[in-house]
Amino acid sequence: FFQRFIAIGWNQWEVLEQASDAGPPARHLPLPGREHIIRVFNEGVATGMKVVRFWAHTITKGYAAQKSAGVWNENILESLDFVMDEARKRGLRVILVLADNWYSVGGVDQYVEMSPTASKHQDFYTDQNSRRLFMNMINTITNRRNSINGRRYGDDPTIMAYNLVNEARCQGCQPQIIGQWVNDMCTFLKKRAPNTLVGLGYEGFFDLSDSEEERALNPGIGGSTWAAEEGQSWARHSKLKCIDFASIHVWPDNWQPKTVTFMRQYIQSHIDMAARSFNKPFLLEEFGKIVEDRSTFSERNKYFAAAFDLAEQNARQGKLAGSLFWHWYDRGVGLTSKYGIHSDESTWSLVTKHVDAMNAITGARQSCSVK
Repeated sequence: FFQRFIAIGWNQWEVLEQASDAGPPARHLPLPGREHIIRVFNEGVATGMKVVRFWAHTITKGYAAQKSAGVWNENILESLDFVMDEARKRGLRVILVLADNWYSVGGVDQYVEMSPTASKHQDFYTDQNSRRLFMNMINTITNRRNSINGRRYGDDPTIMAYNLVNEARCQGCQPQIIGQWVNDMCTFLKKRAPNTLVGLGYEGFFDLSDSEEERALNPGIGGSTWAAEEGQSWARHSKLKCIDFASIHVWPDNWQPKTVTFMRQYIQSHIDMAARSFNKPFLLEEFGKIVEDRSTFSERNKYFAAAFDLAEQNARQGKLAGSLFWHWYDRGVGLTSKYGIHSDESTWSLVTKHVDAMNAITGARQSCSVK
């Protein structure tokens, strides 16, 4: 017997910093970090959310999970064990991000720095030593046994999916470069975690070599082609046999035009393309909105209401498999963050309404107890 599952949930930032009490810069932690994680997880399942997406590494200098090639910080890995076990207790499913495009600690640039034969960001995808180091990391994570519950990561059903790299970019590269890397690393990963899904973690850009119709969906105004020069080819790479679901990230504040209308068009056009061409589930994996003045959230609420509305419409039509907003902080944490959402802000009422609507589609339980 199979029941439809809608991946409704959230992104959570600097999780391993909190779990290890690393004390990331500019992040005020009024309580010990693990207490904040437990509070968020408890509130998440009580609200009815089912999935949390976070990074399998830190991003903070001085607290790297992998201190040098093959040398791991056991304290950070045990912090990952803690977070994974807390998710397991609550029936939460995890999307685990293995590396990041933007931060050198744990990210693409760290693998370039560790390689004796790589010198620039783009080398990550073709340099044999960088590739070997990344595969060694996959071996370390998937073969690790959780120090709390004894589960091997590669067999742990708590991990719903992996992202190989969050928002992989290879500026000036042909899309075959990232495409080949994704296929190779995904295949390598699935041999070690055969029952876990793998997603791209892309924003959803189209390359200069893609069709004019596809390129027209890219962000940019005034003839700008920047998004088509980042090495992504969203449709081609989403269709790779090894990739199990299509997903996008939407960042109107970082792109042009900065409008609700463009955000809606970007989301809907990608949903429609996936439904028409991929025959794979579609996940709205990241979307967020900057708040410049934390005394008012009305502008953010417009964007969130529009994204949630689209997600619900398409989920009812069977064209969308889930949505994860960016990103949730426990109360009192991340008060200087422009993107962070707290459950005592007006946006939260939109979140809870959306969760109820998505769960109603499948008749899913609203919460899971801690075991």
